[in-house]
Amino acid sequence: MDLNPKFTYLSQVHFDELDPMSILHNSRFAAHVERAISHWYASGGYSWELNVDDNPDQFHVVRDLRIEYMNPVIGPKTMRIDVWIEHVGTTRCVYGFLCSSADGNVPYARGERTIVKVDRHSYRPAPWSETFR
Repeated sequence: MDLNPKFTYLSQVHFDELDPMSILHNSRFAAHVERAISHWYASGGYSWELNVDDNPDQFHVVRDLRIEYMNPVIGPKTMRIDVWIEHVGTTRCVYGFLCSSADGNVPYARGERTIVKVDRHSYRPAPWSETFR
């Protein structure tokens, strides 16, 4: 059994995300990774509506986002986003990700995204629930 499964999401790169050279703008990679992570949560039954009873872990902030760009995404196309968990601490969670061609053969970018769970009232770090862990 794989104890750290990878989630794969196919994300559509649209024309309006491209720069004048028809290359995906570097700032758009973060949006595609966020979209993939949101779909990963949804596939596990998590709701991101503001209902604390259903999901107390929905209150979190991004602490760090690191992206290494490897190859350009040229033109509108489908980009594959693979996401996995690198580490879950008491209050933080680090996701690893790889953005690649739809078939996974050409890597476009890779990196890590760190989030910290916060208390919804004080905005101070708070521990993840056992369900999230």
